[in-house]
This record gives sequence, C-alpha cells and structure tokens, in this order.
Amino acid sequence: MFQYCPSQKSYNFTRFKAVIDLFLPGLNFLALYLYLFRLQNKLMKFLFSIVFLLTFQLQTLAQKFTTSLDNNATYQKLAGKPLSSKYGNVASIKVILETGTGKLYFINSDYYEFHYEFAVDQLKAFRDLLSFNEDNYSNRSKRHYLLANVNCNEASGTYYLDLSVFDLMPQDRIIQLVKQVKANTFFGEKLVFLLNTDRLMAVRTELEKSINTTTPAEIYANIDYQAISEGTVEGKLRFEPDLSNLKTPLLPTDILVTTATPEFLPLVRGMLLTSLQTPLSHLVILGQNRGIPIGVYTGLFEDSTIRSLEGLWVALTIVSDTFNIRKTKPQPTTTVPANPIRLKRNLITDSLMSAQSLTLADAGTYGNKASNFGILTKLSKNGGFKTPEAAFGIPFYWYELHLRQSGALELINELIAHPVSDPDSLSTALKAIRKRIQQSPVDALLLSKLRARLEQSGYTTFRFRSSTNAEDAAGFSGAGLYDSKTVDLKDSTKTAEEALQKVWASLWSYQAYLERSYFNIAPADVSMGILVHRSFPNEAANGVAITKNIYRSSYAGFVINVQKGDFSVVAPDSGVVCDQVILYPSNELSGFQRTIEVITTSNLNNGELVMTKEELLKLQTELEKIKQYYWRHIHKRKPGEVYDQFGLDLEFKLDEVTRELYIKQVREYNY
Repeated sequence: MFQYCPSQKSYNFTRFKAVIDLFLPGLNFLALYLYLFRLQNKLMKFLFSIVFLLTFQLQTLAQKFTTSLDNNATYQKLAGKPLSSKYGNVASIKVILETGTGKLYFINSDYYEFHYEFAVDQLKAFRDLLSFNEDNYSNRSKRHYLLANVNCNEASGTYYLDLSVFDLMPQDRIIQLVKQVKANTFFGEKLVFLLNTDRLMAVRTELEKSINTTTPAEIYANIDYQAISEGTVEGKLRFEPDLSNLKTPLLPTDILVTTATPEFLPLVRGMLLTSLQTPLSHLVILGQNRGIPIGVYTGLFEDSTIRSLEGLWVALTIVSDTFNIRKTKPQPTTTVPANPIRLKRNLITDSLMSAQSLTLADAGTYGNKASNFGILTKLSKNGGFKTPEAAFGIPFYWYELHLRQSGALELINELIAHPVSDPDSLSTALKAIRKRIQQSPVDALLLSKLRARLEQSGYTTFRFRSSTNAEDAAGFSGAGLYDSKTVDLKDSTKTAEEALQKVWASLWSYQAYLERSYFNIAPADVSMGILVHRSFPNEAANGVAITKNIYRSSYAGFVINVQKGDFSVVAPDSGVVCDQVILYPSNELSGFQRTIEVITTSNLNNGELVMTKEELLKLQTELEKIKQYYWRHIHKRKPGEVYDQFGLDLEFKLDEVTRELYIKQVREYNY
C-alpha cells in the first residue's frame, strides 16, 4: 500500500512502501536462509530457520493492530488503501468495537482486507461469514461488533469515520462508536462522521446533537487528486496551460500538463489536469476508451518538483489514489502499420425508419446510436421508462448522396489518397470538407419527406442526433465526437436542412478525424446517419449511468451522475459538480435492501440530491432490465467475463412536469 501523511505530496508516495517497511527484514532473512540452504551444515540451517521464523513472526504480530492511535506515526504504519477509490488519495484504517467488552481495535489494513478476517484471527469469532454479516451489519442494537473505517483525506488532513454503505447501525451505536474512537486517537477532536448514504443523510439533525458530522460533498470538495484512466507511459513532459493558444502543435510523444478541461482529447501519450472531472464526462469516457493514463492533481502548476521536469523525457504512472513521475531516457518511437478497421455500411436503403422498427441489424444502415435506440424503444413497451417520442432514423444513403451532390466526396477522397500529418494542413483540409457540406443545399426529396414526418408527429421541436457507424460500438465509444442540433418548426433559423448539414459535417471535425485515426478506422468507411426524436425544452434532471461499479470491481453496483435541469453532466462548466451516487442491489449485508451510496451532491441544488430515493430506485430497476437484455441477447462475452464486470453507458432524463423517466441512449461501456 502507501505510506500516508497529510504533509506529504501525493506524487512522492511510493507504492507498497508500507508493505516493504514491514517485511524487508524478514525478506532479508529469507534470502540469507535460501543461500545457506545450499550449504551442507545441517545444524546451521536448523538454527537459522528457528531464528528466522521467530524474528519474522514477532515482527509481524506486533503490527497487526493497536488499541489506540497515539500519534501520526502509528496511524501511518497501520493505514492502507480503502476498498473503494471514489475519493482518490485517502488513507484508511479499519476499526472494530467489541460491544461485550468495550475493547477497541485499530487494524492494519495490509494484513486484513475485511473486518471479518480480523474477527476470526484475533477475536476468535469462529462463525461463518454469512452469520457474521447478518449480526454485525444489522439494525439491531445488540451486535457483537461495531465496524467502521477511520479515513484521512490526504489533501485536507480531515479525519472522518465512515460505515459500510450496507451497515444499518442504529443511531445510538453510531454515537457510541464515534465517541470511543474520538477518545482513543490523537486527532479525536477533529474527527467527524461521514453521512455516506441517503439513510444517514436523513438523520443528520439527530446525530449532530451528539457528534460532529460531514457530508460527502464536503469531503469531495477537498479532493486534490483524481485518476481518470490508469496506466504507465513514457514521453516528454509538456506544460500547456491554454490549449486554445498553442505556439507549436502537440505531438504524439508528449505527456501533456494543462489546466482547464480541453474541448477534446488531443493525441498525446498521457495527460495531467488541474480541473477535477465529472466521472462520466465525455473526456473521461474517451480517455478510458483510448487507454492512455490521465489524472488530475490540482497543484500541478504550483509544484516546483514537477515543474523542474518540464521538457524532459519522463515515465508517468497513474493509479487509483496517486501518481508518479520520474525521469527516464528517451525511447525511440516505432510504428508498425496495421490493417485498418473496416466498417459496414448500407448505401442503398433510403427510407426513414420508425424507432420501434430499428434493430441491431440496422446499425450499418442507420448507425449505431439509432439501432441501440430501437432496442430501448422495444424494451420501454413493457418497462417503467419511456424513450423520446416521434423517433425515427435517417439512413446513410442521404448523407452519401449529399457528399456526391455537394462535391465534398471529392475532397474526402483527396484527403484519403494523400493524407497529411501536419496539424495546420489537416485542419484546413477538414474545414474545407465541412464548409462544402454545410453550404450545399440538401436534396429536396429528403426535405419533403422530413417535413411531412415532423408535421404529422404532433410536436414542434426535435433533436437531430448523430448516428454513425463509428460511435457507440464495442471498443469505440466516440463520446462527444459528433454534433446534435435542434429543429423548431416555428423558428426559421432552426430548420431541418441546417440541422442535417451541421450534423453531417461534424463527421469531419478535427477531433473526430484524429480519434478515428488513433483507432485506425478506415476513413473511407465512415458514414453518418441521424436519429430524430422530439426534444425536451425543459427537464427536471439529466444524467448518465454506468451499469457496473467502476470504484470497486468486486461489488455489484450502478454508478449514476445526475444534474439539475439541463445543466450538462457529460461536458460541465468549470466548477460545476453533479450528484454522484452508487446504486447497490439488495444483499445480505444490507438486510436485502437496496442501498444508495452518496459520493457527492450537486452544487446547484443546495446540497440535496437531484432525484428522490424512489426515482433512483426506479432508475436502478429499469437499468437492470436493460443490462440483462444486452447481456443475454447482444453482448459478445469475453472468456471468463462475468455479469457484474459488464457495463452499459446510458443517458437519461426526467420530464420537468411529470418527472417521468426517459432513457435516450445506450451503448456498451468500454472500460
């Protein structure tokens, strides 16, 4: 694990240092023993074996737990990484209060991953795990043990006690536990209790009569580190605070250090930011999909140690709770040409297709977004959610016809035949393609068909959404690469023709072209269909859901990001925080109740959750049905893959008036 201390910088942490500190003497003895084992002196081998075993056992036993935390050194020695990575750089110690004797134990997390293991090993609680859980996570006041964690937020030095999100510990027992931990730690007066579930947030007023509490939003506000995608890469460290004003283009060998969230993910080897990211934003999804290490550390530009490495070749490592940068030697870059990925497309079908008729087999005709939307529409018939009404797909045929009629196809073929790598030349070529698409009239027959369809729908405003064969696919999400536009039958400035032109043209944006090139997608094969449905001029909430637990892979759970009204979750303004919760299914730990863990709350909603408990549980129910359908009928399973490891990425809304649940998009989660 790590050795934690609020005064230390996160980038200086050395992985497994605490483990090495504990076991190094024993490992040295072992190495010497193995060497001596080669000797023929049996007496020497016997004596040394005894010394080694006694020394190793005494050393390890002395550090498995303590009954009080008298100083920071003791805390550091016992602290390890929490089971969940949701708050970044956090130190954690497990705590057990034995209710019968009143004894308190602070447990070394390197030895015991779970409270149960310590109870069996040290307290001789020889009970099966199910019985242990039923007793010690229940809402009964008479429990054998009170279980918790004492965590330290490295950035702020805040010490907080939290329970398992499944723990139904009564209020009187919570108060007892907090007070006893407070009395037996050097930081006792600073200790606060974290209200990490909707259940605990509902009783905050009562708890605060006896103990100090804190909210997930208050903990989240003090985060200074966030891992977006993990990994190790070598490249040249480059500081560029303002990506809109680059003097020289970014290079594929650069490890970029920047401030604000970039409009798109540049083609670099790795990236460090100073702005915390919404976990399910487009930038995060693209970074994870691309598989390059990306992290956030708010103190990047103020840190002289990191700044001293500017312009040097370094190795960057991003892990869940810290990062490391070290100097290394420049590495030669070799690229092996690979066969391009070919995409299917049908350029014959010209009919507009109603959403209820779209299937996955239509992905090569209407695009992946439209075909997945067709599945949602089918599932909504017997589900507790809706899909946006008046929905239909416009096939690739009309896009390809427009390319030929406008002359844009000739420009595209020229770019494919004579590709350019210079960023300025490439940008100019792509801009010419988009201009030709946007300034050329759309075929009159298509506009006539669209006009009739829209006017007969009963709605006046619509969304024209990109639906290509190069997005929303397994292995390539394409999140945020293409445009969507609004059409208003009563507004002459928001016409169907203009929406078609702009959505079609977005296929050839600089960002989209580079992202497809990175994944070696054949440029001649990409085509743009369009998904049309009625728009939501007003909404109570909007959000994104991932149907797997991205913070703790061994646990089932759905991660939900929700924001008030139509404020964006996937591309939020700087400083805007959305609701972030994890929805857990019922299990024996929670008394077979579904659980809502709160990571943080929206800063646009006065600290309250945007969706009610009932709305969140209904969302969970519907997401489970959709996930099961994709798992059984659509997803191509990898060898050894299990259901909980499989995730879908969905977008949803609540209608402002009725607060009905609408699910508007689904794709496989590629991370």
